Amino acid sequence: MTDITNQNIQNTENLAHEVETQETPELEEMLEEIKQKDEEESAHSDLLSQIKDLTDQIKEKEEIAKNSQIAYLHLKSDFDILQRQTEQKIQNANRDAIITVAKKFLPLVENLRKSLLNLSSEQQETPMGKGIKMMYDGFLKNLESLKIEAIPAVGLAPDPQFHEPVSMQATEDEALKGKIIQEFEQGFVFKDGEETLVLIPSKVIIGS
Repeated sequence: MTDITNQNIQNTENLAHEVETQETPELEEMLEEIKQKDEEESAHSDLLSQIKDLTDQIKEKEEIAKNSQIAYLHLKSDFDILQRQTEQKIQNANRDAIITVAKKFLPLVENLRKSLLNLSSEQQETPMGKGIKMMYDGFLKNLESLKIEAIPAVGLAPDPQFHEPVSMQATEDEALKGKIIQEFEQGFVFKDGEETLVLIPSKVIIGS
């Protein structure tokens, strides 16, 4: 009985060894495939992880770039506003300085104008008369270069913004009734583009 049992055990071991010997190459090939698949999956997983990291970095850079652009636009807007304000202040300062200086000379210009009006035709042709005319025209030209102009008056309907009536005077010309027939004192305005400032209103006599 013992011999039979030992023989069975030996046969079983031999069979197991034979099976193991026969299936080892296939198992090794299967294990190699599994290992290779695991490595591929690991590499694929690493690649996906790297792609995700790069995507996150790109999003971060895009956000930084977007914020930088917004900051730049805000900064540029603030700079443009400051530049316009500075230019406006300089322009206003220059305008105020011009007006201040011009107002000091306007009475002299008015005196020259009245002197010419008081000269006869013969006197206007004398050296003195021509000298006064030259000075008067020179002052007007210099004032115009500073954007200061005389206010038109005679023959126009009075405009309260520019004209200050000082008296009424009878006239036989029906076309001049209610209009300016004489300029008692010349007025001046500062004109810069759409801006018009009255420096001295024109004092006028209205026909009636």
